[in-house]
Amino acid sequence: MFGRVWRKSATDVQQSTHQRTCAPGEVICRKGMRGKAVYSVCKGALKLEVSTPDGHTRVVRVLQAGAVFGLEVLSDIHYHHTATCLGRVQLCEIPADAVNEVTLHDADLHMALMQLWQANADEADAVISELCTGPARVRLARLLLHLAREHVTHTCQTMSREDMASLLDLTPETVSRTMAAFKRSGLVAERSGVLACELPGLERISQGMD
Repeated sequence: MFGRVWRKSATDVQQSTHQRTCAPGEVICRKGMRGKAVYSVCKGALKLEVSTPDGHTRVVRVLQAGAVFGLEVLSDIHYHHTATCLGRVQLCEIPADAVNEVTLHDADLHMALMQLWQANADEADAVISELCTGPARVRLARLLLHLAREHVTHTCQTMSREDMASLLDLTPETVSRTMAAFKRSGLVAERSGVLACELPGLERISQGMD
């Protein structure tokens, strides 16, 4: 919704918005870095990470096409996450000052931003309640469903076993064994950086029915 509303906003402000094509592994922003832009994901996937009190890094969200991140710089001056591309990514970079300026006079854009903030909060809750509870195979099935449901082809960008483990609060070894079992069962196929998922079977596992 944000993208549609933004495209209808003031033309002169839109001129300061530009597209970026980013390489796999490229860091878009770092936690604590002074922020000047909000980003909309046009194509591809990124991971959001934070640092834990023990000095480790934890993946807390995976963003795909249609997602928006960096909204915190509209009310703060620093990014709250480190955003890293999982593969080749196309982004729309929108200056934070421009967004703040337009929302003062555009009720539709202001409402779209409020809905995005709520959606981000809901997804953060889902990570805790759905992806970090239950047996390993249930957690992994829920993650794959979460990522693949957004695509008509039921595919998603592959992730390293370490990143999956970090997001699911599991060990990389457990994720690797579980993924291997899913592949043997025909639930997942991995090719050229893309995961193809068999949704009905993963759905049964996610509900503890298989």
